[in-house]
Amino acid sequence: MNAINSKNIRLFALLLGTFSAACADAATVTLLDENFDDGSNTSIQSLLSSNPTALPTGTLWSSTATANSVNLRLGTDSINTYNSGNPLQRFALAAGSNFFLPATSANKFLVMGDDSGQLAGSPTAGTFGFATPFTLASGTTDITISFDWVFSAFLFGSATPDTDQFKVGISGSGFNINSPLTTTASVIDQSIFSYGKTYGPDSVTLAVASLGAADVNGNYWLSFGLFENASSVTNGAVGIDNIKITANLAPVPLPAATWSFLTGFMGLLALGKRKRSAL
Repeated sequence: MNAINSKNIRLFALLLGTFSAACADAATVTLLDENFDDGSNTSIQSLLSSNPTALPTGTLWSSTATANSVNLRLGTDSINTYNSGNPLQRFALAAGSNFFLPATSANKFLVMGDDSGQLAGSPTAGTFGFATPFTLASGTTDITISFDWVFSAFLFGSATPDTDQFKVGISGSGFNINSPLTTTASVIDQSIFSYGKTYGPDSVTLAVASLGAADVNGNYWLSFGLFENASSVTNGAVGIDNIKITANLAPVPLPAATWSFLTGFMGLLALGKRKRSAL
């Protein structure tokens, strides 16, 4: 009898441990994962028209200057290297290095604010945006946004310097790709006056309550925006890669019926023990 009793108790403990773990553990799911490596296109607009599945469905971009100012570059592109004469004209941080790795033609990254070559080229003024939609998973309590980025700017000529701004945020209802720096929740907000370089990667966690309401389709938008001052004195550009959003889900409580079953099972074990003791 004691052996049977011990076996039942061990079974109960196993069931209780399994159900408790299911109740206590929170899950994490991926909502967005984009590294820009799909497709052979070098412009966002051509990629969306010829190979739309290469980017998240619904991806948007905007530019008040030339369309090519929002584009894709290869890891071998000159903007990804180092210019010893003017390091701020390119993304790399040190001689002999590349910012976005691997430095191969198979690796691509997004550039806003420059249409070709290093930052000395045009365009030199305007507002540029890139945004991808995502939908929250049921039970999401907060989300974590991570990506690699670099924002570099140098003084163009000898005129009075101005300020360029790079902002990343999340919006839902009311989001407008033509105003990419206007967001509901801020992820990062960087400004460069005259010249300088700032960079990531960054990983930021935001509570769902801070995101506001979703749009009419139930989507939120991760928005990247660059503003280059109209005076065109501070000439900058932004590089972005490896965008990822994960959602942290609240633990799912056990149904009342499950607890009733466990309680009843415990009662039966106790009753069996009392009967054996009486014998």
